[in-house]
Amino acid sequence: MKKKPTRLQSSQYILLLESFTEWLQLLNYSVFSIPALSSTVQSFLLYQEATGKIILEQLMAGDANNFMDLLQNKISSRSGKPLSIGSINKHIQALKLFSKYIRETGRSNVGFALQQLPETRTIPVWLTVAEVQQLYDVIENDVLGIRDKAMLAVYYGCGLRLNEGASLEIKDINQTAKLLHVRKGKRYKERFVPIAEKNFEEIKLYLEYARPQLIQEQKHEYIFVDASKGRIMNRQSLYIRIKKLVKKAKIKKKAGTHTLRHSIATHLLQSGMKLERIKEFLGHADLDSTQIYTHIAEGTTPLTIRWKIKNIEP
Repeated sequence: MKKKPTRLQSSQYILLLESFTEWLQLLNYSVFSIPALSSTVQSFLLYQEATGKIILEQLMAGDANNFMDLLQNKISSRSGKPLSIGSINKHIQALKLFSKYIRETGRSNVGFALQQLPETRTIPVWLTVAEVQQLYDVIENDVLGIRDKAMLAVYYGCGLRLNEGASLEIKDINQTAKLLHVRKGKRYKERFVPIAEKNFEEIKLYLEYARPQLIQEQKHEYIFVDASKGRIMNRQSLYIRIKKLVKKAKIKKKAGTHTLRHSIATHLLQSGMKLERIKEFLGHADLDSTQIYTHIAEGTTPLTIRWKIKNIEP
């Protein structure tokens, strides 16, 4: 059986894919999302080549629909099952971006009429205030412990996504205004997040005392530093560290960095903060994404939490 080509043959398509990737970089898309978006567009262009369309002038609006039909009938080699709706929607997002790119740059006037598929939304796992306190209670009183508290301050106290926390640099902490600057949020959106006093003190202690000891002779400005030779903590190492704290705290829930984000959103809602303000705090594009926390908070007793965010009015 003849294998499908995995590399583009058309020189025009090769250059097109490179320029599309550069366009995403100029729009400040996350370094973590660009490869996936480019990979989808590459697969689409390979599909075009397979159907005999080797130049952009042959592109038609229906080509994207035909490509998506193939994907929806594809069986994943990893799971042996069809692609999930979430995975399909990520491919749709990539193709819509590609369509926008070729139109905005004058390469083609063809637009793709693709619609996201409805997804069944599940209520996310979240930790109670007592469980968050358990995480703090198991942290050691040493240099790494100071770093771990700063991590909780970022992922729980400021509600950052995993990628956002991994991308943080020293310049992103405004110590005068006590604001955290998220430069590379989801869908290339940036925002400023207020830092509550307790969280600010923990971040400040880490930056002034613990980080200089961990970084040694390394030359980089990323906030989170590995215990080994001062290297940058990437997404995986940050996630694993939080998971270790969860295990050490003997919390039975399946919890990671995003669980901390769900938790602070739930706690703020329970404490009386308006949904619109929580939306801004989390950096959600629309209120629908924030609305899910109302299902968690319904029927619960309002809280007064010690990590309540300063400068955001309920």
